[in-house]
Amino acid sequence: MRMSRLFLAVWLLTAALIVGSAPWLPAQVGDPGKAMSRTAFIVTMLLPLATALLCSKAFVTWLGRVAPGQVKLPHRDYWMAEPRREATLARVGEHVAGLGVMVLLMSAGSHVVVLLDAHPDWPQPPQAVGWCLGALWLAGLASAVWRLHQAFPAPPTDEATPRRRPRRPGAHD
Repeated sequence: MRMSRLFLAVWLLTAALIVGSAPWLPAQVGDPGKAMSRTAFIVTMLLPLATALLCSKAFVTWLGRVAPGQVKLPHRDYWMAEPRREATLARVGEHVAGLGVMVLLMSAGSHVVVLLDAHPDWPQPPQAVGWCLGALWLAGLASAVWRLHQAFPAPPTDEATPRRRPRRPGAHD
């Protein structure tokens, strides 16, 4: 499955979770003294979903066309050059969608934690489950960043151009 499609599916499922679980939330969500109304909580949880759309492939492609200097990636001059720009933007969009999936999973996870805290009568998972899911989330995030970096290696060198030796620090010409 392409990351952009997975991103869309996870975005829709997270939005459905947040909106659909509203009846199960108490009228005041949070600790006493720091609580907010159910509606304010739902809006607060939906705001990260709206900003997560910045991780969509469509937004990355649009940004790369409108302001190509704003797309930061290794060896950008080579990869954003005109003959490769569209293919590069498509690949960047897929990778950024993977990062967006991680953001959405974090939002969904934090919402589930609030739901479980609001209902101590529901079956509660052991604390180790939360730690394992957090570790898996960090590993997934690190993997997504590493894959993005590996997708754009150094450009091929021109064999006709002789390589210069790097200067030693403190060397004078």
